[in-house]
Amino acid sequence: MRRIAGLLTTIALLSGCGDTTTSARAPLEPGAALSSRSESENRALAALRAATAQFHRIEVAHAAGWTNQFPSGCFASAAGGMGYHWLNASNVGTLDPAKPQLVMYEPQKDGSMKLVGVEFIYPGSASDPAPVLFGQPFAYNTVFNVWALHVWVWKENPNGLYADWNPRVSCLYATTAVIGTHH
Repeated sequence: MRRIAGLLTTIALLSGCGDTTTSARAPLEPGAALSSRSESENRALAALRAATAQFHRIEVAHAAGWTNQFPSGCFASAAGGMGYHWLNASNVGTLDPAKPQLVMYEPQKDGSMKLVGVEFIYPGSASDPAPVLFGQPFAYNTVFNVWALHVWVWKENPNGLYADWNPRVSCLYATTAVIGTHH
């Protein structure tokens, strides 16, 4: 029980923050052909999109278990934004492409939230083999001692589908923002 509490504390502090690097492949645009990706990656991405399509309304994500904002605030940097992160703690410890641990939302001018992507996190140590989803190895986060992978499945990212920051995501309309934080 203490280990689970410690893991949840780490996740609360994390939300994918830290020194992470991921490969940057061609961006995924909704409805775009995925010919540059493997068949297994396309299937896993399709499963992720199907599982998260209902979360375009943040109220639906909250009702489905993504109820804790971790960490607090909208994340932006000179490299781009990530938006707000919402955690579903029951998905921690799984590598199921249809069960991301975090959903990410960009605040809109009218006060609504737009689903832009997800983040997978997995507990472990730097000496563990990197978890892999979508054919992509997770990057180890040395600050929080977890593995992390962003997937910009709902907003095209010119830096790549798995890049940490998205220059097309903004915290301009955020009520609380964390600017310049290394995430």
